[in-house]
Amino acid sequence: MGIKERRERERQITRQAILDAALQIARQDSWSAVTIRKVGEQIEYSGPMVYEYFANKEAMLLALLQTGFERLLEAMQQARIRSDEFEVQMFDMANAYWDFAVHNRELYQLMHGLGGVPLDREATLLAVHDVCDLTQKVLIEWSQEVEISLPDPLGATEIIWSLLHGLVSLMLVDRIHDGEQRARNLMQQAIRDQLAAWKNKEKS
Repeated sequence: MGIKERRERERQITRQAILDAALQIARQDSWSAVTIRKVGEQIEYSGPMVYEYFANKEAMLLALLQTGFERLLEAMQQARIRSDEFEVQMFDMANAYWDFAVHNRELYQLMHGLGGVPLDREATLLAVHDVCDLTQKVLIEWSQEVEISLPDPLGATEIIWSLLHGLVSLMLVDRIHDGEQRARNLMQQAIRDQLAAWKNKEKS
């Protein structure tokens, strides 16, 4: 490995350490408690050193947000390939989404504006695009498989996303009676009912 490659690798390691430190502070306190100074203290770096990697706190949090959606997309893609049946793919992807939220609570909060820290709307929409695109693609394939029409595939995608996100959010703040497993069951039932409603509407 040459000097240039080694320096770039070290830079990436430091960058990741900064992001990990920000996430750790959020877990311990909250996203609003994350500051450049605290992140620097966490990894024993000065504030100016952290600024060499991120222009400000928002840039740091946006990098975490983007990483979160990339990881979520990968999890949903892996779930999708387990079956050739599009309805099964939809439920497998929903479960992957759920698992991601459960195991990455603080990151999920940041990704969906629940951490109390407003982030740039355009950057957020760009980060979420591929997750929505994958969901929409599977919904369209499902509709073709069951021979129905979805006049507004994006709207259908947003409905499925709202079902997932709504129940996940309630579960994360302990607002679902009997806890996480019942909340997951409700999520699966909600999606099942919505798919059935689209099919029945086509037949009526």
